[in-house]
This record gives sequence, C-alpha cells and structure tokens, in this order.
Amino acid sequence: MKKILITYASYGSGHKSTAYYIYDYFKEHSKDFEIKVIDVMDYGNIIAKLNLKMFNLNFKFQNNIPSTIGYELCNNKIATAPYKEFVKILFKSKLKEEILDYKPDIIISTHFFGSILMGIINKKYKTQTKIITIITDYSSNYMWLKNHKNEDAYIVSNEIVKRELLKYGVSEKKIFPFGIPLSSQFKNVEKDTLKVKEKYNVKNEKLTFLFFGGGSNGASYTYNYLKQILKLKPNINIIFVSGNNTKLANKCLNYIMKENISNVTILGFTKDISNLLNIADVVITKPGGLSVTEALEMKTPMILIPGNGGQENYNAKFVIKNGFGLKARNPQRLAKTVLKLSQNKKIIDNMYNNLKNYEENKSVEKLFKLVEGMKIKK
Repeated sequence: MKKILITYASYGSGHKSTAYYIYDYFKEHSKDFEIKVIDVMDYGNIIAKLNLKMFNLNFKFQNNIPSTIGYELCNNKIATAPYKEFVKILFKSKLKEEILDYKPDIIISTHFFGSILMGIINKKYKTQTKIITIITDYSSNYMWLKNHKNEDAYIVSNEIVKRELLKYGVSEKKIFPFGIPLSSQFKNVEKDTLKVKEKYNVKNEKLTFLFFGGGSNGASYTYNYLKQILKLKPNINIIFVSGNNTKLANKCLNYIMKENISNVTILGFTKDISNLLNIADVVITKPGGLSVTEALEMKTPMILIPGNGGQENYNAKFVIKNGFGLKARNPQRLAKTVLKLSQNKKIIDNMYNNLKNYEENKSVEKLFKLVEGMKIKK
C-alpha cells in the first residue's frame, strides 16, 4: 500500500481546495493508498504566523502592493537564493517529526513550502519520498522551482507554463501539463438547470451574474462592488456568494432589504459551485488559480476584480489574452461593465465561444494514474 501525504499552505483557499479535491478523488478510486492531508501552516512558528497574517490583511483591505512586491521577490533569482534557510526558519521541528513518523512514499504538494521541506528531509535523513508539486496558477516563479532537481513531477495548468519551466531548466520528463486538479463534482452537474435556478431564486428570462465575493480571509471590500452594481439597477439576476464571511453576508442583506431589491440572492458557504457556474451567464471573481480553473471548466465567461496581486495578476493576463473574460479595476468600472454586458449579450457570447475551445479538465484523473504508476523504493 502506497502512503501518500498531501500538503498545502493556507494562503487563500485555493491551495487547500485543490489538496482536498485530490484527497477525495484518491480515496474514492483506490483502496491501495493510505492518504493524509496537512496544512503546513499549522506547524508554523511565530514568524510564519506573522507572514500569514500579513497576507490575510493584505487581502482583507485589498492592498495589492505588498503582495506584488512579495511575488517579485519570489521571482528574483538572487532574492530567493537562501530559500532553504528561509523555509527552515518558518516551521517548528514538529512538522519534520510528523513527516518522518508518517513515512510517506509520495508527497503531493499544492504549495511550494511542502515540496521544499520534503526535499530538505529527503537529503538530510536519506529518505526516498517521491515529490509531486502542483503549481496552482497560470504562471510560475523561482520559489516553485528552486527544488526542481530533487522533485519527481510538476503538474502545471497548460503548455504555456510547461514552456516557462523548461526555460528555468526543469527536465521535460518531470513536467505534466494536466491542468489544475478539480473536484469530480464538475463532471456531475445537475442536468435540470431550471431546477437549480428555482432553488436559487433565479428568474429564467434574465441574465444571471454569479459573484464570488467572499473567501477565507474575511474580506469585505466586495460589498462596495456589489453596491455599485445595484445602484445602476441592471435587469439581471445576481447570486452573491459570501463564503464563511457572515459579516459581509449580513451587510449585503441589510442593504438589499433597505433598498427593497428583489433580484439578488445572498449565499454563505456552499459546495454547489459547479451547479452555480452552470446556470450563470457570467461569473465575477478575483483571479485565483482555482477560481479561474473552475470557470474555465464550466465554460463561464468572467469579469475579474482585483484580488491579492502578485501571481493573480498573471492569471488575469491569461484570461484576458485568451478572450475568456474582462477586467474591472474598481467598483465603478465593474458596475459599468455589468450594465454593458446586460445590454449587449453579444459580448458574453464572444467570450463563451472562446471558452468552448478550452479543453476539458482531467487533471485529477491523470494525476491518479501517474501516482499509481510510480515505483516506490522500500
């Protein structure tokens, strides 16, 4: 039986979601794997926790400058030279002990911290754990690749990222452009869309805009984006997903009740993402790697609002360049864009036609076969 350790770092929700999508699929499809998932940030010391807090505050107040600077540092060869020492000082010895006690045959990491740590442990303790890294964005940087000689496989979103890795000197044999792993729910959407629309109070004759406004970091800035849209009174359905952010949900509910607005549905945390994307004509979201991948899979045109800067800027460029979506830099621009699309469906149709050519995501199935075929030294 192969022992598999899946690691993520809780910088945003995408790394965690991807880790659990892999976990769920592997558990369902094989009895030959023993699988465990950990968040490496649970083992972080005070420096790691401070770093994570700064990331969350940056997202909460929508200040992309620190994140952009951080990304540029991660993409600088000189700045990332002491990467092993940097990672070592972030984590308590308990994490090393956890990994050594579990003795994984394969580690699948959705954040570079896990891959780097396993590389250090393999070298120091002569362990032979296979390392698979999932790059969860539509671009890479040096921190993902610093350990490439000690890694066994990179799962990347597409051929473009594969070419990037080749330029960095990564062996072509290690690069697999499978796409970013998705939940199997995206293959099993409810065929009766009228039933889903009725469930979410969607009036069928109107365009439906799905707005992912929440997230794991308590951000409330999307309230102003929603408010600006509603001020222009577009004749559309809006489903606003606030995630676990109850403060944001209550704020939005109070506003629509005060203004007697009937075309908005406010949702909290939901696992029904695939069905929501399936009934939406347009999705409004920040350009996280997983959010973009989910929209691509469901062929849903996007309007991208600012997120956490850095890597997400490159995700946005990928979407815009391929004609899969539009960009709105502030609440006023978003409101005008939504109004424009509601009055001119041809723009949406053009984006949808571009999306139709995007290949179906089979990443998690391909990853499963790759892991199945890996030879393990005992």
